[in-house]
Formats: sequence, structure tokens, C-alpha cells
Amino acid sequence: MKRMFAVVAALAMGACGVAAPAQAAIGVAFRAYSGASESAHQTQFESLRRQGYRPITVSVSEGPSYAAVWVKSGGGAWISRSGMSEAGFRARFEDYLAQGYQPISVSATGPAGRATFAALWEKRSERFFSRMGLTGEQFDAYNRKAYADGYVPVSIDVYGTPSDPRYVAVWRQSQGGGWYFSHGKPFAAHKKFFDERTAEGFRPTAVAVAPGGARFAAIYRKDGVRPWYHYIDTSGSAYQRRFDSLVARGLRPVQVNVEDGVYASVWVG
Repeated sequence: MKRMFAVVAALAMGACGVAAPAQAAIGVAFRAYSGASESAHQTQFESLRRQGYRPITVSVSEGPSYAAVWVKSGGGAWISRSGMSEAGFRARFEDYLAQGYQPISVSATGPAGRATFAALWEKRSERFFSRMGLTGEQFDAYNRKAYADGYVPVSIDVYGTPSDPRYVAVWRQSQGGGWYFSHGKPFAAHKKFFDERTAEGFRPTAVAVAPGGARFAAIYRKDGVRPWYHYIDTSGSAYQRRFDSLVARGLRPVQVNVEDGVYASVWVG
């Protein structure tokens, strides 16, 4: 008998941490890890690729330290790169674009001009555009233009410093439906915006932790996915407990973002 779920939305503040590779007994086989060094991230990459998994989200934070979620599913060709400088990311972006790849998840950490980037690319045919190094005002402007032109953000991250946050994002041509965005909000304001949007039937599809770990950016869409959860945890141990609890309930992470020890995650059933 197929079990039916009501829509469940949750936003909680706890203490956050490191999740080791794991898999849930649900419809989509997945592996997830966080707190991985560059070499450990590369080891996971080689192992999971051989097992038929593909990455769907990546986050790089200070260290650098990596978090990622992989699923065992079909799809087109993909590329994963980490440890890139800003110039290195630009060069790979142009190279892969010429080969028909577009970014699906981009993350960065460190001051503007000296940041470390990690990204995932897939061969896709939709129209898209991507920008990095944006100030808050520029991020606002690009989001408003994207909405007017029929695009939706599919990946966002915040890097830089607490006094000079910068945004990197990817927008893809939308298949319809409205969306909202927020950025630069401390936890209380983030939660208030979350409550307002979810009351209207939207859910967070991407959440990013800003440098300093005290402010957040988020994208909300009305896509009918349920059940879903969004959590913010402020230590590795709390994130691990949350991870274990949600996996045991048949949920899986679809987006994880980490900065300065604070984890933001989005889960679906």
C-alpha cells in the first residue's frame, strides 16, 4: 500500500555537523557526505562514479571543505570540478559551454577575487545564464530581470566576507510558475519570509548560508513537491542527528549548503 503524506514544512535552528556517506531505503538511492577535505571529496567522487551515482548538489566552505549529494539515476553526461580559482572557474565554464554543458550547482567560499569554486555541469538544452561576484544590489537586479524574462534560479551561493558578501547563481528558462527570492536576511527574518511563502504554497528549493553563518539567501518555488523539509543547523553533530532521523523516515537531501559551520539543507520524500 502506498503511503500518503501531507505537506510538511519545517524550519528549525539547531547545531550542525558532518554527515558520512549514507543511503535510505526509499525510491531513489543516494549518498551524501559533508566536512570532506579536497582529497576525501576526490576519493568519494571516484568511488561513487564507479558505482553509477551522479552528483546533484555541491557546496564548498572554508578549508576548503566539501559537502555533496549523489543519486543513482539516469541522465545525460555530467562533469564535476572542485578547487578552482575564479579564473579557473571562468575558463572551465567557457570550455564546457562550448561542449554543450551548463552548470547545475555552483558554490564558492572565500573573499571576492580569491575565492575557491566548486561546480557541477550537465549536458542540457535549456536556455540559461550564470553570474558570479554579484553584490546584493546586483543579485536583486538579475533576479528581477530573470523573472521578467521567464527564467528561474536553480543554484545560488554566497561567498566573500560578512562585510562584502558576493553571489554566484545560475538561472534556467522556466517551465512556468512563480517564484520568490530573498537574501541577506538574519535567521529571524529568513524564518518570517519562509513562513509567509510557505503559507502561499511555495517551498524553498535552494538555500545558501552567507559568510559568517548568520545570514541566508533562498529561492522559493511552487512545484507541488511533497513532503519536504528545510532545516538550518549550527553544528556538525546536530546536522548528523537530523540526517540520521530524516533518512530513517524515508527522506533524502536534495540541497546542502555550508559556510562557517552552519548547514542549510532541503529534503524531499
